[in-house]
Amino acid sequence: MMRSTLALRRVASAIAPKQSLLRATSLAAPTAHHNALTSIQTATIINPRSFATAANNLGSILQREINEEDEAAAEFGGQMPPDLAELHADIASNWTILEGISGIGSGGETGSGATVRLFKKSPGSNGAKIGVVFHCQDTEEDIPFDEDAFLEGQEQDESEEEPSQACRFGVTVSKGGKTVVLQCRCGGDGDISVESAAVRDGESEGVLMALAGGENLNAALYQGPDFTELAEDLQESFQEYVVKECGIDEDVAAFISMYADYREQVEYVTWMKTAIDVLD
Repeated sequence: MMRSTLALRRVASAIAPKQSLLRATSLAAPTAHHNALTSIQTATIINPRSFATAANNLGSILQREINEEDEAAAEFGGQMPPDLAELHADIASNWTILEGISGIGSGGETGSGATVRLFKKSPGSNGAKIGVVFHCQDTEEDIPFDEDAFLEGQEQDESEEEPSQACRFGVTVSKGGKTVVLQCRCGGDGDISVESAAVRDGESEGVLMALAGGENLNAALYQGPDFTELAEDLQESFQEYVVKECGIDEDVAAFISMYADYREQVEYVTWMKTAIDVLD
């Protein structure tokens, strides 16, 4: 009899913890379920007007910027500034000026004037075809910021016209299926410098398209020697060739700088209008 009672106590003690565990689980489960449901409900209860407000806010700011740019362009009737228009006409007498690059993307012109090509109408002295390509965003400040001068209070006269930005551009000289590519830089004051020289297969048209597509960044191709390590008289001869043989004089350099700035403004407005159509 005592053995039976002891056995029953052992069975009861073994069952008790399991029952306590079951009770704890049954009590905790609704709480966990409730928390999960509350989280889902909280996540789904979001005011949809907040998205519309963000879109409207972005759209209104973009429209404000567009209006400001349009007002500035209205000063010239939406056309090029007179000084640039006059220079454009002068350059066009010796160069064919094209905007966009054929054969990039889905085919045909890009529909964008961000990239500009120039083809010299008359060949070089040896019959070579001469071309120029530049991108409206390949510009930089021509004069670095002088902190000392700024701290001393030496400020530019507001009535003085700001110089054009410096711009990088490529010059191609093609003959017999080969092209020499001269990467150059023109400053705001019209000075021209050559920064690199490379040789490519193909004529001007194909090489200019390749340059616009980033071909000059292709590490698989020899990019030419480090230009700064060439003999000084050789560097000077390349620069003289660009100016005198290729016809990249001060007027052409000024046109490249001014036209790059003009095209960047036009492309900026187009970019904003496209963005507002999609986002607002």
